[in-house]
Amino acid sequence: MPSHFEENGFFEENKEDSCCDSPKISEEDGFYVCLNCGSVYSRILDDSPRRAFTQEEIQKRKSNERVYSPIGPRTIIRGSRDARGTLLSPKYKSKFNRLAKIHRSLTTSYERNLWIALPNLQRLQKRLGIPDTVAEDALRIYTQTVKKKLTMGRSIDTLLSASIFCALRVHGIPRTVEEITKVAQIPKKKVIKSYRLILMEVLPKLNLKVQHFTPDRYVDKFNDELKLFMQCRNVAVKLIESAKEHGFNSAGKDPKGIAAAAIYIGSKICNENKTQKEISKLARVTEVTLRMRVKDLMKYADTN
Repeated sequence: MPSHFEENGFFEENKEDSCCDSPKISEEDGFYVCLNCGSVYSRILDDSPRRAFTQEEIQKRKSNERVYSPIGPRTIIRGSRDARGTLLSPKYKSKFNRLAKIHRSLTTSYERNLWIALPNLQRLQKRLGIPDTVAEDALRIYTQTVKKKLTMGRSIDTLLSASIFCALRVHGIPRTVEEITKVAQIPKKKVIKSYRLILMEVLPKLNLKVQHFTPDRYVDKFNDELKLFMQCRNVAVKLIESAKEHGFNSAGKDPKGIAAAAIYIGSKICNENKTQKEISKLARVTEVTLRMRVKDLMKYADTN
């Protein structure tokens, strides 16, 4: 009976290269190899088309996959299904609930903390739209705070929010602390206190430094979110530079307020109607602060 290679004319194509009278070709480690003399004929190239899996198939495969933990022991005993996805009987369900309880008691407080923190970090990352590199650094910062036992008396979400804010500052991404506290539903005061603690205790150990944002960085952010023209952004930046050249001291003043005031003046110059309430709400400063910064810029900057 002719083999697969004889049917495809493999012997005829490689007849000149044959080193034995009766070669026995087999597939070994991605090559066509003669089992009689050991000669390697050619490499196997896989040209079979790849099938695209449907969303339903992917979800079904996920529900049947074994659960592994990135932190601590590799196995996790939980749920009402076994490794094959079949439902457990009431007898085995109570047994595995007891085993899961014993299994959890054998883990350390560090592992239990991270088991709770990791899903929360993924939730905050998704809702805030944070890049993966920032989330990885936020996890590094948070794990270091857990190792240094700075979690005593502080909630996991508070330290996670502070770690995310630190990571954003390290990468130079201008996101306000109010945005993080609004998503995490945590008081701003607690996050700021945890941020200062991480700044002193954790970041020096990791050789990380935060970047202090100038009003120019917030101008770009506010201009994009308000969907203003680039001309308005350029006018706002020139106003801030002109005010500094003429003696405006921005020390001790919130850069978000200065940027919001520059955007407000720039929108008026460029005939784009943006109210003080709209801009102050976006910048998360009060309207009183916005009007004070507008007066400062108008006093020092050359608006001609």
